[in-house]
Amino acid sequence: MRGFSFFNMAALTLGLAFLYIPILLLVIYSFNESRLVTVWGGFSTQWYGELFRNEPLMRAAWPNLNT
Repeated sequence: MRGFSFFNMAALTLGLAFLYIPILLLVIYSFNESRLVTVWGGFSTQWYGELFRNEPLMRAAWPNLNT
């Protein structure tokens, strides 16, 4: 079997970047302290705390929780 050509490697790299860069940006911006997505307010886990304090959402995710 032939090895990868430069074109094949470049296409693979661009394709994977197209798929994974948006996911990476979502992970980074999920730690944003600001309520606005477009404004970086600093690093914070505040919104993850709000997520885990949301009782209806937690019951929907884990129906067997005794809350």
